[in-house]
Parts: sequence; structure tokens; C-alpha cells
Amino acid sequence: MAQQVPVPDKDDPIWTAARGFVVRKDEGPLKFVNGGNERVKVKVTSEQTDGRLALLGIDVTPGFGNNAHAHGNEDEAFYIASGDFRFINGSTTFDAGAGDFVYIPRGTRHGFKNIGSEMGTLMVFYTPAGAEQFFLDYGDDPDPAGAAPPEWTPERLAAMGEALEAHRIIMLQKNDDWT
Repeated sequence: MAQQVPVPDKDDPIWTAARGFVVRKDEGPLKFVNGGNERVKVKVTSEQTDGRLALLGIDVTPGFGNNAHAHGNEDEAFYIASGDFRFINGSTTFDAGAGDFVYIPRGTRHGFKNIGSEMGTLMVFYTPAGAEQFFLDYGDDPDPAGAAPPEWTPERLAAMGEALEAHRIIMLQKNDDWT
């Protein structure tokens, strides 16, 4: 027999407190990462969720793959909104496409590459939140004249070392195993 939980009175805040929020399609700061190969729309931040959840929308150019890395503070999940991607998961790879969901727990080597011929879109969730701040702090703002942002060189990544360490993001070797 299932245990019944008592229903609170109508004057209880559970009935009236509007604690949720909506973020509209075009809302959120836009940042360019890795020379514009990733266009990151920061949809939900730690500040908005008391540190519980962050959400990014990332458009990824065809053929681009980020460097394999691991997170020490947060789990990361991907919903593939469009396109075809190859994921690294530890020492294995697998492909995922539109409508698929990928979960990567903290402390797991991972990365992704757009293996399609068109722009692909990932919805990226972090729990707890916090990693989104890296994109806000280090992503390039769109150029009003439309110029492409600079590439992320090894020197630029090295200059981000403290921020990566603060978020316990461990950069691993370049991806040679996308095939």
C-alpha cells in the first residue's frame, strides 16, 4: 500500500510561491569559443538556480571537436537538438544524433565532435551549476562588425589555467581518436 503524503493547506507557499522562471528562445548572453567553432548561448546560470543547474545552447560547426577533458565538480549532460556528433566517453567513442541524450558523470574523460555536414546544436546541462561561468568569463563577445573571433591557441588555453583549475576542469590530450 502506497503511503499518502498529506496535502498542504491552500495558504501554504507550495500553492502560491512562483519560484520557477522562463528563458525565451533568444535570451541569454552569446559567447564565441574556440575561434567561433562553438557559439555558446548561456541560457541558465548558477545565480538563477541557487547553484543547482546551468544550461547552455551550443552551435557547433561541422568537423569541429573540442579537446577531451574531465570535470571534477559537475556532471555534464547533452541533448542533441540537431546534427550528428561523435562523443568520447572514457576510452570509447559513440555517435549520437538529434533527439539523443548523453550523460557524462564528473571525473569522466569526454569530448564531442560534429561529424555532420551542417551546424549542429547541443543543449548542455551542468549539475551542480558553475562551469557556465567559464564561458561567460573567457568566451569572446560577438564582434559588432561581424569579424571572426580569434582561435583558442595552446597559449590562450594556458592563460586560462587558473580558471580551469578553479572549476576542476582537467584538459586531456588532443583528440586523435575521433575516427
